[in-house]
Amino acid sequence: MTVSRKLVNLLETPVTIDELVEQEVPMLSPRWGAKDEDALIHTLGINLFAAMGRRLGFFSLVEFPVPRAIQWQRKLVRVDSAWFDISTRRAVLLSEFERLSMDTDQEKLTNLDVGAHGCEVTPDILVLCVWSLDGQPVDLSWFDPRKQFPVPNGPHVGRPEKAEIAILHATFGRRKEQLHFMQIRRLA
Repeated sequence: MTVSRKLVNLLETPVTIDELVEQEVPMLSPRWGAKDEDALIHTLGINLFAAMGRRLGFFSLVEFPVPRAIQWQRKLVRVDSAWFDISTRRAVLLSEFERLSMDTDQEKLTNLDVGAHGCEVTPDILVLCVWSLDGQPVDLSWFDPRKQFPVPNGPHVGRPEKAEIAILHATFGRRKEQLHFMQIRRLA
């Protein structure tokens, strides 16, 4: 089964995701909650993503510094989460987790593309997981999986041909000043 299919199967099983939240990042659960601070939600989100990788049988890291790609030596990329196939020792998934914002999201897609080019073997899938509060509109009209992004001090970058790209959306609820995870789904 492909990494993409495993991820989709996990996302389609809300009970499992809820268990992961309770076991691995309980501050995201409704019974606990977390302050609406970008850095805190970011940290909790990338740890949830790493927990998802472990649940699927991968070795998962947060804040993984990807080897520098030849064409973009001046661009250091540290992806939010990376999943590795234990038997082959290669990265199979690179991900970024970010509050929904077109400017930041395009920057994160650039990081994923540059990071994938830096891997010895192209990862199977690149994932941008955007998050927002429940009820906020999510507009992906800007997203084009074939788009090339500018990179300072280097050529434009695009997704490696062999890598799939996925856009996920994590929805958070609010109770007073505390946020809690509600769901995560694939948008593109």
